[in-house]
Amino acid sequence: MDMRKRLSHIMTCKFQILAVLLLLPGLSLAQNAQAGSGTYAKHCAVCHGREARGGQGPSLLGPTYAHGVDDQRVARTIRNGFTEGGMPAFGAVLSEPEITALVAFLRQKRAEAPPSTRQPVTRNYTPLGVPKGVVKTELYDFRVETIAKVGEPYGFAFLPDGRILITELAGNLRVVDKGHLQLEPVPDAPSGNGLGLRGGGGRSLLDIILDPDYKNNGWIYLVTCHGVKNAQGKLDGVASINRGRLLNGRWVDNQVLTEFSIDVTTGLRLAFDSKRFLYIGTSFPDGSYVAPAELGKQPPQLLSSPWGKILRMTADGKVPPDNPFVNTPGAFPYIYALGIRAPLGLAFDSKGELWESEDGPRGGDEINHIKAGHNYGWPVITWGHRYDAIPMPAHPEPEGPEQEKMDQPAVNWSPSPAVSALAIYSGKAFPRWDGNFLVGSLAQMDLFRVVMDGERPVAQEIILHGVDRIRDVRVGPEGYVYVLTDGGQLLRLVPVR
Repeated sequence: MDMRKRLSHIMTCKFQILAVLLLLPGLSLAQNAQAGSGTYAKHCAVCHGREARGGQGPSLLGPTYAHGVDDQRVARTIRNGFTEGGMPAFGAVLSEPEITALVAFLRQKRAEAPPSTRQPVTRNYTPLGVPKGVVKTELYDFRVETIAKVGEPYGFAFLPDGRILITELAGNLRVVDKGHLQLEPVPDAPSGNGLGLRGGGGRSLLDIILDPDYKNNGWIYLVTCHGVKNAQGKLDGVASINRGRLLNGRWVDNQVLTEFSIDVTTGLRLAFDSKRFLYIGTSFPDGSYVAPAELGKQPPQLLSSPWGKILRMTADGKVPPDNPFVNTPGAFPYIYALGIRAPLGLAFDSKGELWESEDGPRGGDEINHIKAGHNYGWPVITWGHRYDAIPMPAHPEPEGPEQEKMDQPAVNWSPSPAVSALAIYSGKAFPRWDGNFLVGSLAQMDLFRVVMDGERPVAQEIILHGVDRIRDVRVGPEGYVYVLTDGGQLLRLVPVR
């Protein structure tokens, strides 16, 4: 037996020994894993997510564990905990057979995970963190308070009783009550399964919004993403618009209002108008990677595709009869506006006008005034540039009716701070900000205040710098500004009086 065969034989023996160690008397490995699933749900899911895809704690499906390189050492970590990392010891809570079954369950979950899940996630940014003391801006000084810490999030919403609902990308709906994060995610809430889909490596649960008539009907709306295998055996992305209610801390009365295909699991912001029409943004960020003559044939420009659009539906998921393309043959009937790249923010102003913040390619970040039937140009016209070396005009001059019918952004940023969420201020805490646009950013990690005069920006200020990648921005019922970061911090801006 040569050296390579001997090493292979040794590794096989080691694996077999570990497999034996993971077997409870009389049970197969699969039966051990099944026995461990209940232990995981009771003790581990609160931090690592129901499907082990991560939450407050890291995903357990990656190529390596944070602590432990084999089953025996993982069992030891479960038994003894890891104080510096915040993991408690379970040796006094779980029996040895339960720990053995739990490790078997985790091994099975890792084996079943798609390849994209097993890729290590890296961050290439260094946030400055929450500022200490007083932050001074042009009109107001404020302090930044940390309200809660969750897993990597997407959106949040305020309940009338003061609770705050936060979605985690891994599929958990969390509740913050009186400044305290409830330990358990909301049971039975739709979670989706974005594993293997493009755009975020497993974004399963995205935006959340309350019905404008919530006090009477109790409806809460969620966007979930999941994959459906196509004829080639690959996963196609599907977004679901769900609504349900909270009853005694559980999600009940769930309804899937509609489903539609998506290109990537980004965008998918929600906004309600005063007439209870629901608006949804969808993304198509890669449209510029074709020949110039083909730009107008990309999905954001095609009425047959839901990609790269602003969609509009009734509160119960039906197609409004006055949607602009509802009578156009072959058109996706929910389309309200087209030519959109990555709509990371949607908000209505006090006049009932809809605005969208859009992440651009290497420049070309935008704020658009969204109007029924209008075309916002992507990827035919843009102030951004391709990510490769092929030059692309920053803004081609109109050459025919197609360009003439495409709207320019009200605000554009070049170079790009990677704008994200959008809120339009209205409240008593910062009255001189009334009507100002509050725009988060991802790459630059800043919160912008933009003063608009109609459709023209007249002033811009960074009011929060470098805190972290800002994922969502909302104005609370008391008028404070709330910011949700990719690091899972829910922050609150409180004026110094």
